Amino acid sequence: MFTKPLVAIALLASFCYTHAQECTLVLQGKITDFHDSQPLELAQIYVEQLQKTYISKSDGSYEITDLCPGNYNISISHYDCDTKKTEIKIDQNKTLHITLEHHINDLKEMKILADVHDNHSNTQSSTRIKAKTIQQYSGASLGDALATVSGVSTLKTGNSVVKPIIHGLYGSRVAIVNDGMRQQDQEWGVEHAPNIDINTASTIEVIKGASALRYGGDAIGGTILITPARVIAKDTLNGHAIMQGQTNGRGGSATTTVNNYRKSGWYQQATLTYKKLGDFEAPDYVLSNTGSETTAVKLGIGFKTFEYGASAKYSYYQSEIGILRASHIGNASDLVRSINSGQPLIINDFTYNIEAPKQQVAHHGLQFNAFKRFAGLGKLSMDYSFQFNNRKEFDIRRGENAGRASLDMDLQTQNISVYAMVDAFENTIYEAGIDYMTQVNRPDAATEVRRLIPDYNANKVGAFTSVTHNPSENWVLDAGLRYDRYHINATKFYLQSRWEDLGYDEQFASFEIGREGNQIKTQPEFQYDLFAFTAGAKYEFNTDYDLSINLSSANRAPNPSELFSDGLHHALATIELGRLDLRKEQSYKINTAFHVNKGRLDLEINPYLNFVNDFIQLVPTGLETTIRGAFPVFQYEQINARLYGIDLHASYDFWTKKPAKKRYTHPNELVYKAVKLLSLETNMSYIHGTSTSDEEPLIDMPPAQIQTQLTWYNAGIQNFDLYVSNHAVFQQNRFPDNNFPVSIPNDEGQLITSTVDISSTPAAYSLWNVGASYAFAKANTKINLTVNNLLNSQYRNYLNRQRFYADEIGRDLQLQIIYNF
Repeated sequence: MFTKPLVAIALLASFCYTHAQECTLVLQGKITDFHDSQPLELAQIYVEQLQKTYISKSDGSYEITDLCPGNYNISISHYDCDTKKTEIKIDQNKTLHITLEHHINDLKEMKILADVHDNHSNTQSSTRIKAKTIQQYSGASLGDALATVSGVSTLKTGNSVVKPIIHGLYGSRVAIVNDGMRQQDQEWGVEHAPNIDINTASTIEVIKGASALRYGGDAIGGTILITPARVIAKDTLNGHAIMQGQTNGRGGSATTTVNNYRKSGWYQQATLTYKKLGDFEAPDYVLSNTGSETTAVKLGIGFKTFEYGASAKYSYYQSEIGILRASHIGNASDLVRSINSGQPLIINDFTYNIEAPKQQVAHHGLQFNAFKRFAGLGKLSMDYSFQFNNRKEFDIRRGENAGRASLDMDLQTQNISVYAMVDAFENTIYEAGIDYMTQVNRPDAATEVRRLIPDYNANKVGAFTSVTHNPSENWVLDAGLRYDRYHINATKFYLQSRWEDLGYDEQFASFEIGREGNQIKTQPEFQYDLFAFTAGAKYEFNTDYDLSINLSSANRAPNPSELFSDGLHHALATIELGRLDLRKEQSYKINTAFHVNKGRLDLEINPYLNFVNDFIQLVPTGLETTIRGAFPVFQYEQINARLYGIDLHASYDFWTKKPAKKRYTHPNELVYKAVKLLSLETNMSYIHGTSTSDEEPLIDMPPAQIQTQLTWYNAGIQNFDLYVSNHAVFQQNRFPDNNFPVSIPNDEGQLITSTVDISSTPAAYSLWNVGASYAFAKANTKINLTVNNLLNSQYRNYLNRQRFYADEIGRDLQLQIIYNF
């Protein structure tokens, strides 16, 4: 009997509750661009629960009315923007402002990557090495790949130790930045190759000058930026595997890179590389004890969205490199015969064994990075890195010291930096940063050999600021300023006789802290204030032509090798002497570039002029005999230098027309498409280096050279390419006369004076190379077959420190298999 009243009461209560839950709430706000806070018109706001889409107005505002209390899933999208999704609880009227990231910056970056000879966002002269070229040099060194860039040469010690030279400058004058971390691996040594696995790079950019102030102001030669694969916000697994074998050295390499990406922003990256080579061979003989073995690992994990991210990365590089056995001789007579003869004094059968003399290096790198973008302002990032580099050099030692390293150094470097970029303004970008480096070098006294480089501590604190302005679509203006304070102190023993002969007992008496027998214990301490400045302008006549000019001034402090070297450098078989009275270098450089990228033609002409005051160079001065043998003596000296030159790159593509598969409406009218048939590419470089102090040529200046390659695409078969290339190197006719006399016994046992010709340069040479490549399995797999030095030419390279003792390597057949997934 109570059923009907109860039902009525329930219905009334339900009606009252529904009436109380009025759907009158409002969600409103503005949708703006993340960078400059400009309003975004016609943005779409989709409310999942309502299944309705709302559109923003011209001022970016939107309004969603008649909302009931509750949770709502909202998607916001706009043309050329990433879609942003959010969940919001509505229990009262609310205002929600939303920022979206336009892809304009990504498009600009793609434009830069596509044009390897021009960075359209600034005025610096730079060239980018693409991933395809990097993969071709998978089994070679970083320096070998860099030599494909006009204006870049290499300084070698044998075939395995290769250092890049940019516009005639190398060593500490060239900064190598590996994935945001400036490499610190005792790069000051002539034969210290960068401890970097080229297979970790996706692109490599060569900046020719001191304009990359973010990474230091002392790179008066240039900066090399090594960049890994870009992180993508997509659920995917990709990478590649490369295997390579070669006949000269009878070995090869294997490398694998795996990238695991997630749409959420998480990612992992890994690269593993192993290389093994035996003795190289010249056309007529084995280059004994020139094998090498290398292992490299790089691991990374991180989280990245557009607005924030963080990463941690670890790298390890270990290499054992044999030094030509014939470069270590026992007396002055052997030295004269070795340098003046045309053949090594020691030639053994081929072997994979690596004996003394040799070097072993191990490099560990640990990096942490975090960044945050701020809407309507810019980006702030912080980086920390720790590097540990161990280097051992092994001389030919006997008795109880056999197998013991003659040089064993540990170098620890820590760096922390903060970088800020403000890009909220429409036509102007501001950058600024501060960084601090601390470094400790500790040689191992257990070698029982006089230390070439002593214990030292160094630290550097620096700051920079720069601005890039686009007053119009045609103009780019940029300028930057950097200051560093560099401090270094060492503990070093000097032989009393050498200390006094150099006049240090009077000039640096304050460094003396004690005496032990015939040695003086010293604590040298130096501090340098370093300034760098750059300014430039670029004018784009249209999309095809542009002209840029960049002026830069920079300082470089003497490095530890230049200051403190004092003894036998075993890897080079030379005695090196540093100088405590060296001043900082001062560079003034004008760098211009004219670039044409029109249709089939890509042309860049890059003339430059560089004045370097107090230029530091290493020159031979004589011969010194020790208990280990007779060795040339090289000493650092300081002069004023003038370097000028020109780089040229040109490529021209020949096209043909082929019928497409599709037809027009008219059955007899075909659609044609242009297909690349032939490509001709040329690099040329010339540099002229002179000491203005005495009007003599500078030592170790790269000779003029021309590299030319002709490529035939789809040579009779789809995806089958052929190429032929030539590398012509002219003789360097400008060199200083550093020959010196030595007294050696003749056949009758009488001492005679002979001249050690350490100055004359090798003859010009021309190398021919051929290659073929075939891609199959939807172009995921590629086979490359290359023959270097096809004619097995006999030649010597002026910039190879082993040229005094042996020829360069002969013919080399390489087979490479690349699988991309």
